[in-house]
Amino acid sequence: MKISLLFPPSWHPSQPYLSIPCLSAFLEKSGISVHQQRDLNIELLDKVLTKNFGLDIHQRLVDLVKRLEQSVNGETGPGSKEHYARAVESLDRFPYLIDEIEPAKASLRGEEFFNLDRYRECLFLIDRWLEVASSLYFPTRMTVVDNQFSYSIYSSREILQAIHDETQNPYLDLYRQFFLPSFSQDTPDFVGVSITATSQIIPGLTLCKLIKEFHPDVHVTVGGSIFTRLVDNLRRCDRLFQLTDDFIVFEGETALLEMINQLEGKKDFSKVPNLIWRQDGKIIVNQPFYSENLTEHPAPNYDGFPLGQYLAPHTVLPVQFSRGCYYKDCAFCALTLDHQNFRQKDPMKVVDELETLSRKYDTPYFFFTDECLALSPTKRLCKELIRRGLDLQWTAELRFEKNLSRELLASMREAGCQKIVFGLETYNARLMDFMVKGITQENVDRICSDCVEIGIAVHCYVIVGFPTETEEEALETMNFIVKNTKLHSSYGFSCQPCLFDLEKEAPIMSDPGGYGIQRIMRPASEDLSLGFFYEVKSGMTPEQAEKVYQHVYEKISEVVCELPFNYSMADGLLYITRHNKQLEAQPSSA
Repeated sequence: MKISLLFPPSWHPSQPYLSIPCLSAFLEKSGISVHQQRDLNIELLDKVLTKNFGLDIHQRLVDLVKRLEQSVNGETGPGSKEHYARAVESLDRFPYLIDEIEPAKASLRGEEFFNLDRYRECLFLIDRWLEVASSLYFPTRMTVVDNQFSYSIYSSREILQAIHDETQNPYLDLYRQFFLPSFSQDTPDFVGVSITATSQIIPGLTLCKLIKEFHPDVHVTVGGSIFTRLVDNLRRCDRLFQLTDDFIVFEGETALLEMINQLEGKKDFSKVPNLIWRQDGKIIVNQPFYSENLTEHPAPNYDGFPLGQYLAPHTVLPVQFSRGCYYKDCAFCALTLDHQNFRQKDPMKVVDELETLSRKYDTPYFFFTDECLALSPTKRLCKELIRRGLDLQWTAELRFEKNLSRELLASMREAGCQKIVFGLETYNARLMDFMVKGITQENVDRICSDCVEIGIAVHCYVIVGFPTETEEEALETMNFIVKNTKLHSSYGFSCQPCLFDLEKEAPIMSDPGGYGIQRIMRPASEDLSLGFFYEVKSGMTPEQAEKVYQHVYEKISEVVCELPFNYSMADGLLYITRHNKQLEAQPSSA
């Protein structure tokens, strides 16, 4: 059986994503050969960022402007005055951009990546180029890392409309031009499509639609964390089964292996763990859900990925030490749902994997995707990295634990850690307790100070608008960042404020009244909604919180280097490593 694993747009162009390399490695270890794994996000972007693509769309832009000149209809929307203005602007920009787009791509893949002015210029040029291409599908907008449609990605009805809309869905044309020809020449029997972000929903399901349309006998399975959070919704959503044969939710390695075995054997899909499928018109959810034994899992397999096409001069590989969160009490967090429970690999095995991956793919750069590294295993990991002298450079996420000592941070730095991502969420003591963060201001202050002094860059996630939060409490968190010059002026620092969302499966949903929520509203037309509207008893209303969030975002942006550190952790890792290596090479002032 020919197996193809596909990762659709839109995702960050700096590095591959971990999902299908993990699946591929597990299948290969189990004796199942993966015929093909493709990162269509970077493949398509690479094709779009070319002069040839520009020449292909130029005449379409000219024809669009001529057509709109004769038949403008309304102020906004397709065919409107706004659409006409956007198309005219795109044609005006076209002569300059078409000569600059390939040099911009080349700069990001070469040494000019480290020239911050050129780096910013290249990303700006690419964004403007994608805006030009998007004008053919107005009001849809493609960006470097995302896409915006006029259709709701939380409504199955609107998703189906979007994937059939030839005028607003650019991915129909892109797949037909750059994917289907090669796919049809070497058609697999099974296709797995990984949809892990909301930005992939319409592009990913468009991909499924085209595969089933041109090759109806190919079995298509969709997996990924998005649909893991929509298990109950999928029970009642027959529409999406027009696009795919089934869904695998939660972790997919063993499920995918059993799916292949059943397709080659008795086709008894009730035996496939974590599968949502249809039988005789009825949607069936196979339970209980299965969690993987990570001790049996090999290192991810990136064979076949176009590592030279990512928009960075060096390969940064995502890796995984553990799954789930060992703490998992934060009231707002639904991430723990994806992996159900906490498990981790043996630190020695992880170092073996890092050494193998570094040698095989010729890179010292790694990105731990774990929700948060546990401290004791991290200590052993660092000790072994230091012992072997591997000189790897990496970044990871940790908690502001009281036991995260300066000694451990120093060991992490010696072992190659360049940056730590922290979920701060709030600096207000009351909210720390109310969110059940399990952290204190004292520990936050100490750890941030230790990181800066030791030479580890810091990233802080911040949440604005948690139920009962007042404006004064939100500003206290903002001021912790804005007035902490030692922290925000340290090289590589970044901070991402987020507006609170009431998400399905978050612990807060088990006792909303206890968290000050007096009313919860389900979006009536959005049968795939990942969250809820709500009203609070005290503190800022959601509308007030949004205004405060904008203020917080603007103020933090004034002291944070947006590019590259807020834009891309992978790009930031390369910049920070370069900076630290240069500092180490300087002669001592003593």
